[in-house]
Parts: sequence; C-alpha cells; structure tokens
Amino acid sequence: MEGIRDRGLVGFIAVGLFAAVLPAVAQDYPTKPIRLIVPFAAGGSADILGRLFAQRAALGQPIVVEDVPGATGSIGLTRAAQSAPDGYTLTTGATSTFVISPHISARLTYDPIKDFVPIAVLGMITSVLVVNGKVPANSIGELVALAKANPGKLNYASLGTGSSQHLGSEQLRLTTGIDIVHVPYKGSAQALNALLADEVQIFSFPAFVDAMAHLQNGRLRALAVADSTRSAAAPNVPTFTELGYPIERPSWHILAAPAGTPNAIVQRLATEVQRVASLEEVRQLLAKQGVEPRGMPPDALRKFVAEQYASYGRLIRDIGIKAE
Repeated sequence: MEGIRDRGLVGFIAVGLFAAVLPAVAQDYPTKPIRLIVPFAAGGSADILGRLFAQRAALGQPIVVEDVPGATGSIGLTRAAQSAPDGYTLTTGATSTFVISPHISARLTYDPIKDFVPIAVLGMITSVLVVNGKVPANSIGELVALAKANPGKLNYASLGTGSSQHLGSEQLRLTTGIDIVHVPYKGSAQALNALLADEVQIFSFPAFVDAMAHLQNGRLRALAVADSTRSAAAPNVPTFTELGYPIERPSWHILAAPAGTPNAIVQRLATEVQRVASLEEVRQLLAKQGVEPRGMPPDALRKFVAEQYASYGRLIRDIGIKAE
C-alpha cells in the first residue's frame, strides 16, 4: 500500500509539474523558425491561405512555407505526420485530404484523425450549386421538379469520382430521388466551360469566386450554398438547409500540427490565426477569393473535423465507392 501511495504521489506531482510547464512552453515558443508544409503545389488555395497566415503571423520567428505536392497531398501530410510534435512543423489540412481521401484511398500513409491535431480554420470556401442560365429552374425545388420530369436527361459536372463536387451532387441525388448523370472533368475551368456550353446543366459545387463573373452576366445561376449559413460572398443565395435539404458540404482549409503537440502551443497558434484573420487587409483579400474566416477554437474544430469525417464516410458508403 505504501508503494502504491508513493507511486500515486509521484504521478500527482508529475501531472502538476506538466501542467505548470505547459504555459512556460507556450511563453518561450517559438525560439527558432517554424516550417509550414503545404501538401499541394504553389498557387492553389492551400498555398495562398498558408502564406497569408505565415507572412502576417507575429510569433517572433519566421514561418517558412514549404510546398510538398504529390499523391493528392499524401506526400506532404505523411512528412508532417512523421515530424516531431514540438510546434516547429505545421501543415494544412483540407476537406479532400482530411475527410474524403481516407475513405476512398487504401494507400494513404497518414491518418488525419490520429496523426494530427487541428489548430484553426484558415478559410472556408463558399461552394454553390450552379446551373446553366438556360435551365428553367430558379430554385432547388424547381430543379428537382425538372429532374424528376426528365429522368436521366440532366447532366452534372464534377472534378472526378470521389471529389467533393461528385459527392455533393450524389447526396443531392440520394436526398431528392432524382436521376441525374455524372460527367467528370479534369479541373474546375474545364467543368465551368462545359456548363457554359450546355454540355452539362448542373455543377455542384464550384467555388463561388470561380463562377462569379458568369453569375453576374447571367450565363450561370446560383441556386443554393452548401454550408450551414449564408455566405457573405453570396448573401442573396439561400443555403440548402433553409430550403429543406440537409446538405452541408463546405470546402475548408485548416492549420494542423502533428498529434502530441503541446496544447499550450496549439492554443497560441490558434489565437494567432484568429488575430491575422481579423486584420482588415486579410479580410478583404479573403473576400476577393470567395473565402471566409471562421473562428473556431481547437476543441470545436477537432469535433467539426471528426463529424465531417464520419459524414463523408457514410455518404461514400451509401454511394458505393470502394477504397482503392
């Protein structure tokens, strides 16, 4: 019994010392440059948002962005996951890499839930369902009615099987019972061109900023936003939820760190992301990209990512996509 009490006392002291050390860790951090691994090529959304934060962070040390593209993000994320959890290696996570790919790729060498701790949202990208301006539908209800009256005659564009556009459209199909045909394209520009040419009639869900010019001139029409709330980029476009369709497929990028990174460091980084996001210059730059800051504490973000992971997993199983 005495030995047990001694071990209990030692454990209690160790926990107390660890708790006391954490604030000191955060106070001293960082003492050297921080590496931010972006698992995509330069110039993309992840790279832009990562650099937007890195260039304006005021942590006393530079944040050096390292683009590591390849294998749809797997190479860079694996490198980040294998790094020391000391706050000096960070990475960016996205809808595609954190909550979709794990369910459709059997060859991933990282686990987004076990290998990383989410820190903060770098940006939510407004995604909308758009139709060709000639389509006689001004609402989701009218589009559903049109599709039901013409089964198999309406085509929808995506960026490939398993892409967020494909999955969102398939959720719409399953939710409403409509029969629409999937036509995959290699990129958003190609899909938008096909939509403009009436090769396809629906595109769910491109970034709002990509379709903006065509929405303004009337060649395309936005029917609904795939998020829980209306977007500042498209305030007049209703959400699927408010129209009675439980479809929420926001596209997002987050800052993350290897699992095991001290919570005090995670909290400090999260606070800095929010400070940068609150800068008027940054808000304007984000708005031009159709991106919104979304304040979310690390614990809430961890829950959000886990919920998205489970939701996409269910949808992928319902559609019948098998991991390859």
